[in-house]
Amino acid sequence: MTVLYAIARYLGVAGCFCLLLLWHYEGIPGAAKLKFPEGWPIVGGFGLVDVPLIGDLTVGKVESYAAEQVRITKATMVSAFEYEALSAQFDKERDLRLKGSLALEEYRKRADAALSAEQSDNDRMEQEIADYEAKLADANRCRITPDLRRWLQSK
Repeated sequence: MTVLYAIARYLGVAGCFCLLLLWHYEGIPGAAKLKFPEGWPIVGGFGLVDVPLIGDLTVGKVESYAAEQVRITKATMVSAFEYEALSAQFDKERDLRLKGSLALEEYRKRADAALSAEQSDNDRMEQEIADYEAKLADANRCRITPDLRRWLQSK
């Protein structure tokens, strides 16, 4: 104690005040790295920083502010990375949906074209059968029976 009193007398009031301010802002050097041994009851594995009031005094304002800023930055970076990942996934799903709708539209066009081609073939065949019936009727030949009609349609 006498050593501390001698240092305080040597530094004076202004020097002691400067040391207190330095301790307040910078903390005790290396105090953040001190940990209690694992075998100690209750406090084992904790450090001076983990004790509420002592932790604030030993770490200092600069390091606690920096630690707080690191925590905030990490939180915002995680949310930014999550946002980028979700945005990429959303873009991929939108592209897949667009490609699917284009493929569906193309399929519908082809199906409509095939249906209209089949309908025109049926109309053409019906016209040929009607022309053939008219030709046979003009020649006074046999009339087309339903069996003969089915046979002609199958050709």
